[in-house]
Amino acid sequence: MNMFVLPTIVGACAVTASAGLTTLAEYEINDHPGGNLVPPSYALRLDNTFGLSQATFSAEVYNNALLVVTQDTDSGQIFIDINGTFRGGEDVGGSWDSPFDLEVSFRYEANVVAVADGWAVDGFAVLNSGTFTRLDTLASETMYGLEDSAGDHGPVDEVFRIAADGWRIDGDDDTWVGRGWLTPNDDGSPLHAGGSLDWIFVGKKIPAPSSLALLGVAGACASRRRR
Repeated sequence: MNMFVLPTIVGACAVTASAGLTTLAEYEINDHPGGNLVPPSYALRLDNTFGLSQATFSAEVYNNALLVVTQDTDSGQIFIDINGTFRGGEDVGGSWDSPFDLEVSFRYEANVVAVADGWAVDGFAVLNSGTFTRLDTLASETMYGLEDSAGDHGPVDEVFRIAADGWRIDGDDDTWVGRGWLTPNDDGSPLHAGGSLDWIFVGKKIPAPSSLALLGVAGACASRRRR
């Protein structure tokens, strides 16, 4: 097994990545053009949360939301992390009523598998969860990945998929799209009050720095330390 892990660039210098993990892919999260409530565009829908009936959230206000796929170099376990600041609120038809910022920290760490065109989460597990924190009130909601029982986002036993298949974008079979249902219930049952809770976003792949570029930055940092 190749145990070499490329360093991660922070500012102008390179630092060692988390021990035992190697980054497989990284994506900037953008809004999907095919959301059922567009406009405004959004990457996340959380109906019946925070006291709102139709709640959508955009990733493109701050452009800091990322999806990162990593793998444990010893066990081979794959993780999908989604983190960033979204903005949105109650969709009132073309705009949000009293929009607010939402901080997202979500991890898929069980049943994550590589598929032909990307990665998928194959089946419910309570470990596939995260927090959604409303920053103006610091109110938080915990969500879990929900199996796609209706087959709307992928195979019926999948919880999440990020794939280069242009899902729900007419005439596009190449754009990376992330999608998957969510639930507030830790037993994996859907939201009984109805509504939609799901990811629906376009992933802009961030190219990995070349080995030569990394060596150049590492050399510059070493030179700086010697001064």
